[in-house]
Amino acid sequence: MIRKRWTKIIAPEIVRNRKNIGNFKEFSECLSDTNNNKKMKKLFLTLAVALICVCAQAQVKGDVGVGLNLSYGTEISNIGIGVKGQYNFTDAIRGEVSFDYFLKKDATKMWDVNVNAHYLFSVADKFKVYPLVGLTYANCSWDSDPSDLMSGYEGDEDTSGSGSDGRFGVNLGAGASYDITSKIAINFEIKYQIISNYNQVVFGIGAAYRF
Repeated sequence: MIRKRWTKIIAPEIVRNRKNIGNFKEFSECLSDTNNNKKMKKLFLTLAVALICVCAQAQVKGDVGVGLNLSYGTEISNIGIGVKGQYNFTDAIRGEVSFDYFLKKDATKMWDVNVNAHYLFSVADKFKVYPLVGLTYANCSWDSDPSDLMSGYEGDEDTSGSGSDGRFGVNLGAGASYDITSKIAINFEIKYQIISNYNQVVFGIGAAYRF
């Protein structure tokens, strides 16, 4: 499903640009090389590096956490595993950087990197809920032949083989966390990834250890 969603937008462009672009891989790279993509990439990397630096330099006990995630993406229709780092700027505001790798399915692989902000509401002893907002970079790669999307095209160009496409987007969602101990917390989270020509809902559970 995900390969068809990503490539059905690209296939018509291959036809229109067949004189200048020799294969599917080159066109995917061409799509990535845009001014907007470069600006988003610069902003995304700046936020990620800034949060990582803050986490690395933090000295206040309990402000920094690291953990693991288990997630499910509705578009890739498979399970993902990931890692995360957290930093509490205040009692209510928390930043998080995470990386998720979704297991291969139907010759398709996907991973994403996220930079999110949480606003924590304490609703009971050891229990918090939070809305989240942030940025994501999602990358999809495939090893199968996309020629099934090229029906009616009789050109000579080779559109078979592997390819990949990466895009930036926005995360919107909410979650809940519970402190098992003063150092260990578990959480459940749901977020909607808004990405050009590709959206998905991601459900996740995780655990974090606070230093």
